[in-house]
Amino acid sequence: MAKRRFTITATLPAYAPPRNEWRRRVHAAVLEAQTFRGVGYREGDQLELRVALHLGARALDVHELDERVKDIVDALEGRIAGRRSRRRIAPIVSAGQVRRIVLEKDPGVPRGRPLGVLTIARYRRRA
Repeated sequence: MAKRRFTITATLPAYAPPRNEWRRRVHAAVLEAQTFRGVGYREGDQLELRVALHLGARALDVHELDERVKDIVDALEGRIAGRRSRRRIAPIVSAGQVRRIVLEKDPGVPRGRPLGVLTIARYRRRA
């Protein structure tokens, strides 16, 4: 029996308000990467999110970084209009599956000016 694929990498679109629309674009980008790789996550899978934000010369304070990570997690859960809203789309992962989030600020700005890169992988406990 072949091993299941767990890892996908999606380019995060450049951030532009309103945040609900940005969450929808993040969800679409991750769903496209997931479909391309043929990856599916089960309820019992433990996952790690690695977020690399390309900041370049743009100064983002701690609150804005925190908000972008929250928006990414909400988008993955299908919560487009916030945690209390009933407006949802199909979730990719649930909050209970995410065991670790690694955030990295990358000073480089790649071509096309995306906000960054999101990688979803199997959680492995580190010693």
